[in-house]
Amino acid sequence: MKKIRFGIVSCAGIAQKQFIPAMKLASNAEIAAVGSRNLEKSKEFAEKNGIPRFFGSYEALLDSPDIDAVYIPLPNSMHKEWSIKAAAAGKHILCEKPLAVSEEDCLEMEEAARKHQVLLMEAFMYRFQPLTEKIIQEVHQGILGDRITIQSTHSFLLTDQNNVRLSAALAGGSLMDVGCYCVNVTRTLFQEEPEAVSAIAHFHPHGVDDQMNVMARFKSGRSAVMSCGLVSNYPSGYLISGTRGFIRAEYGFHLGVNHGIVTRKIDGIETKLQDETNEYTRMIEHFSDCVLFQKPLRYDAVEASRNMAFICAALESAKKNGAWVNLSNQ
Repeated sequence: MKKIRFGIVSCAGIAQKQFIPAMKLASNAEIAAVGSRNLEKSKEFAEKNGIPRFFGSYEALLDSPDIDAVYIPLPNSMHKEWSIKAAAAGKHILCEKPLAVSEEDCLEMEEAARKHQVLLMEAFMYRFQPLTEKIIQEVHQGILGDRITIQSTHSFLLTDQNNVRLSAALAGGSLMDVGCYCVNVTRTLFQEEPEAVSAIAHFHPHGVDDQMNVMARFKSGRSAVMSCGLVSNYPSGYLISGTRGFIRAEYGFHLGVNHGIVTRKIDGIETKLQDETNEYTRMIEHFSDCVLFQKPLRYDAVEASRNMAFICAALESAKKNGAWVNLSNQ
């Protein structure tokens, strides 16, 4: 079976920790090269991770005819530039979340991908875990009854004060880094965009939010609460509740790799579910399958732009001490 040959743009930690191990389990993709702005660093990364080729610049990686697609785990502020350059080079693009730093940037990236006839997808791997797929399907089918609400959390303790997540210039912050999952799962489960959002944040001395709580209201009358941060460790996940019961996903954004647990209590009957399928591998295989067989992606950059509209509204509200911000496209 033909495999999609991936190049990794940069030697980012998430590539080594999650993407490369997941790629080794994929049936239809392989890592062919890595590119860094430092040739020695690229060489060391390639040797350490068993990658056959390495380049001393991102441009050289994109120019290689032996690369079909790229994985972009660069800092948030660099996603747009290098995705557009990758598209111009004819490479399909799997880009880390958040796809860009604004709704408009996402749409520009989508336009570039369409112009050059390549695929572009935001790497929300949690959506490909079988239990997540089951949760989404059941919620959409109405298993929880009426008056649905969602509470979601995603936080970890970041001790490195020089980490890119704390850089305002690189579009860091807790909402962009981990809160984007909470935003995405809320929108995915509700199948609806928010009418307005309100957010309260604590800001790090570097100028980015290191903790944030967000409330969102929807035209349907539904509501959601999201909490994210870089200053404390607690299980990431979400709770969806309704008149018939609830579904709780502990480690819900990493159900496979973190051995998360889904608890369902519907009409008084409780069950617990686990599935150790690697969500990163499933994401890679879906993306590669779409490239190989010209299938439509599960979601595109237009979807990512709606996520960013939500995020930017929350950031605006946080700077206004929680004032409600209406989303203009609603």
